Amino acid sequence: MLACGRVKQRFALLAFALVFPACQRAAPSPSPASTSTSAPLPDVALAADARSAAGVRYLERITGGAAPGDTLPLVIAIHGHGDRPDSFAGLFDGFSGRARFIFPYGEPYGEGFSWFALTSRLNPDAIAAGTERAADRLAGMIAALVAERPTLGKPIVTGFSQGGMLSYTLAVLHPESLGEAFPVGGLLAPPHWPSTWATGKAQARIEAFHGDADRTVPIEVDRQTSTRLRAVGFTAELHEYPGVAHAVPIAMRRDLQAAIEAAVRRAASPPH
Repeated sequence: MLACGRVKQRFALLAFALVFPACQRAAPSPSPASTSTSAPLPDVALAADARSAAGVRYLERITGGAAPGDTLPLVIAIHGHGDRPDSFAGLFDGFSGRARFIFPYGEPYGEGFSWFALTSRLNPDAIAAGTERAADRLAGMIAALVAERPTLGKPIVTGFSQGGMLSYTLAVLHPESLGEAFPVGGLLAPPHWPSTWATGKAQARIEAFHGDADRTVPIEVDRQTSTRLRAVGFTAELHEYPGVAHAVPIAMRRDLQAAIEAAVRRAASPPH
């Protein structure tokens, strides 16, 4: 059962009127938001080493000195609107844990990629529909990768902006697919907020990161997301960064990497 009603109405008041700017991962402050409405370009080139699982293209990177054939924790890292997997991968430069990172491609959009369509004014139903479709595709990709790759523990997911939304959506709609989720600058659309959670049902641990000056993806809805998830029994923590807009500055990047490195260690040493 999913929550709606007054919660949905409150979210509608926060629905953002700007189209997402291209993602900013390491800048201390964002560039002015783009208002471009150019149509997606179908011929954006994929990286030469892109592969495919369950119909979703992706890049694969091995970290921590591990070899591709090693049995490793699996980390799915999801880019945001207008970004590219090969660019988003730079957020994890210097990652010291032994892990297999998967950077999936969204659909071609301009010079980058996007996970769901945007309108000039987003609403909870549009976000819920778009994130659900994309999360379903990614869940299929994750299942195929786990079947194909030697994997330690349950997969870990992270992402920024649209990728943060999809991290939340996967945790709630496909909880059996994940062990932990690390949304950045994201939210869960209120139509997907659970009002109950069945005893014994799989439940990912969630640790989110968000700037409190974010006007593109409002932090207030992320706060409500965390509160609602905790109310039904999730471990859902939200780290807030004062004065940070829709970006991933150095301090947030450092904290995110440390959190995922800890998750990788947990996946490699599951409790007995």
